[in-house]
Amino acid sequence: MATAEVPTVIEHDGIKYRVRVSVGTTASTNPKDMHILNVNDVSNPFMIDTDDFAGHVAFMIKGLDRIYGYEAGQKQDGLKAVKDSKWFENAAAAGRGNNIHCLEIVGRFKREWTGDQVVFATVFEKPLKLPPFTSVAIKFIKAIYTGLQIDVCCPQPYFIGQLINSTDTVHVTPISQTSLLNGEYKDKNIPQWPSYNGEIIPENTTLIIPAEEVKKRPKLTTDAAARRSHFSKPKHYSNHRYLTDHVYGFELFNPFLDCAKFSVKLAGVNIDLFKYFNGQPLTYSIRTQDASVTFLTIVIDLVPVEDLGSV
Repeated sequence: MATAEVPTVIEHDGIKYRVRVSVGTTASTNPKDMHILNVNDVSNPFMIDTDDFAGHVAFMIKGLDRIYGYEAGQKQDGLKAVKDSKWFENAAAAGRGNNIHCLEIVGRFKREWTGDQVVFATVFEKPLKLPPFTSVAIKFIKAIYTGLQIDVCCPQPYFIGQLINSTDTVHVTPISQTSLLNGEYKDKNIPQWPSYNGEIIPENTTLIIPAEEVKKRPKLTTDAAARRSHFSKPKHYSNHRYLTDHVYGFELFNPFLDCAKFSVKLAGVNIDLFKYFNGQPLTYSIRTQDASVTFLTIVIDLVPVEDLGSV
């Protein structure tokens, strides 16, 4: 008879915690402005339909259902329990390695923006408690995501980069070749969600990279590292335009950030983020550089586990 797997316990100062992921479409991270996202439930993505963006978003975390308090937390939040998304299997089969989380977004911008205006940002409200090896970790992150603006020592630490060169996958298609949702929605051009079964989004930037650049680097439109390098140059990301008749697919993933345990794996060491983040959540935001418009906000937070009997 198989032995039941013992859940991993996330505990700080005698309190057991679990991860909760929320999504919103404003800069506010107040719970009343957020929607609790059912992680790994890619068959039911969160729909975005605002004045600025129309599309869907899903968030996947490997091993989340094996954390102590997961089932109680799902009941508390009114959500069903979900196993790991098939995205992880599909990504590994495609040669992407052993990733442990993924943010997946598919949609269109309702106004035209330049590439330098739209950014992917992580901003903290309070200072961080930095470990001694922080400088090494920052160099590692900058080597992967070229062009990233980082200041982790200021009163409100931040990681900010142009969206076009900060994400791990970019896929662009004309809206004329995209399946649209049917129904009465605020926007009549909401792209259908393409990943109901955990499908990965393939890299394809043929539509947004000039043909003369592709001639010099044939793999530029299908190689994510080449695209990040290309758009890390100000002349390239400034010339890019997010057009209203283009549908963008974005993925952000890696094998280092273990959202299930709220920790990061670097150089074989598992680093607990709760202490170093000074009790703050991890927030992802897609917004304008001047923060005047927020397209999407994702909050990854630790919340106390309630007793199973009280749920």
